[in-house]
Amino acid sequence: MKILDLKLQNNVPDDWSQFFDYNEDIDYLKREAEKNDFDFENVIVIGNGGSVTSFKAFDGALCSDKNCWIIDSPDPALLRKVKRECPADKTVVLAISKSGNTLGVIEALMSFVNYKIVVLTEGEDGALRQIAQKMNWQIVEHPNISGRYSGATSAGLFPALLAGMDIEKIAAGIKNGYKQKKPAYALAKYYFDLEHKGYVEVYVSAYSWILSDFRTLIIQLMHESVCKNGKGQTFYFSEAPESQHHTNQRFFGGKKNVIGTFIIAREWFDLPAGRHGDRKIEVPQKIADLNLKGLELSKLEKITYQQALLAEY
Repeated sequence: MKILDLKLQNNVPDDWSQFFDYNEDIDYLKREAEKNDFDFENVIVIGNGGSVTSFKAFDGALCSDKNCWIIDSPDPALLRKVKRECPADKTVVLAISKSGNTLGVIEALMSFVNYKIVVLTEGEDGALRQIAQKMNWQIVEHPNISGRYSGATSAGLFPALLAGMDIEKIAAGIKNGYKQKKPAYALAKYYFDLEHKGYVEVYVSAYSWILSDFRTLIIQLMHESVCKNGKGQTFYFSEAPESQHHTNQRFFGGKKNVIGTFIIAREWFDLPAGRHGDRKIEVPQKIADLNLKGLELSKLEKITYQQALLAEY
């Protein structure tokens, strides 16, 4: 993400942000993934909070090869739908709980006991590990890192690997992100200063479908990290340009206590093998001369879909 229209801060305090110095054992994850040596098409990830928010963001942004489902609730309608779409002989189920004692995860997992199951957890005492040992399910280790910060650990990378993503590139991208302290500090200070002026809500909107699944991760990171002791801002997210038909009205016409944060993507790589996902708009010849608000439809053929989306921004 590039921060637009925001003055970068050159005087970033040395102790403002720690560097993420945990390095996941990629070879270990690959060895564990190879144990699922059958032709599966679906990956179901069961978890809550940080156990699934990073993977959800990866899956949305990188358009994985597998059909991925996230179960964060024992809602019977959700379980029924996922099981209908994912036959057992074509599916790997991954249950993630750092503590191993997340009741909702275990409840949802019981609906898939006849599937190929992998458990990702920490420590020896959690119920999830004990269940896996009794059921002879594969166990992958979760490091001692809190869920919302675990995107570059087995919690985020192992499901990404099962889904066919290049986890070396994901890990490298996350590490590179820690070098971008100036824009990160600029945005954090901007939020902090405005909170003290009464701006207690932050409206985030992404003009990119493939970035929209970062919504829950952004909200979780901010709410769990800074909303404490009666302080902190409320974050909410709405996809753009659809947001122009509802939430933008709140932003521009409602109470003046909201900070707007708009995210755009400069390029799209949502096709297999890294092929560029953008293409020009094509208008059938038989309707090319029709007019829309004074514009002849044939003019649309001069722009790409990416340009059309950025024009909305």
